[in-house]
Amino acid sequence: MNSFERFPVIDTERLSLRPVQQKDAAEIFSTFSDAEALIYYGMEPLKNEEEAYSLIEAFDKGYTSGSAIRWGITLKEEDKLIGTCGFHNWSKTDMRTELGYELNRKYWSQGYMMESLQAILHFGFNSMEFNRIAAVIRPENSPSRDLVKRLGFTEEALLKEYQKAGSNFYDMYIYSLLKKNAKLY
Repeated sequence: MNSFERFPVIDTERLSLRPVQQKDAAEIFSTFSDAEALIYYGMEPLKNEEEAYSLIEAFDKGYTSGSAIRWGITLKEEDKLIGTCGFHNWSKTDMRTELGYELNRKYWSQGYMMESLQAILHFGFNSMEFNRIAAVIRPENSPSRDLVKRLGFTEEALLKEYQKAGSNFYDMYIYSLLKKNAKLY
């Protein structure tokens, strides 16, 4: 069960982070059907909008069960969903989680993901009381690796054949940010 009375909405300068809703299915489909944007994500691109509705339901189930939280990243001015970010693989006992995120390719390189992740990291350390937040990223995904480093994460290890996507296994780097080292948050 989740410990929040209602889904926590987080506002930043340009964005509003809110629950992903059924009305966002077209935007979810646009992002999650883009094979290039999902190349390192570990899932097959969505084939139709029905799959987008199922993904939105999965985000909701993760939240209601208390095992994950996924915010929809929206442009404040338009309430237009441009991506998602959140935490999964929670261990409440160990006070740790993993970070996940993706952004529609039209919005890359505009600082939106940095702005979103700073906000949820702050929330995770201060309101969710995480001590450790990890990010697991493929070696080839240099933009994502650079992003977490700019956020203060440190590289810990290369996990051999850690992710299975399709019929292939992929190595992954694990990065971590500890609350005591999260100076910006």
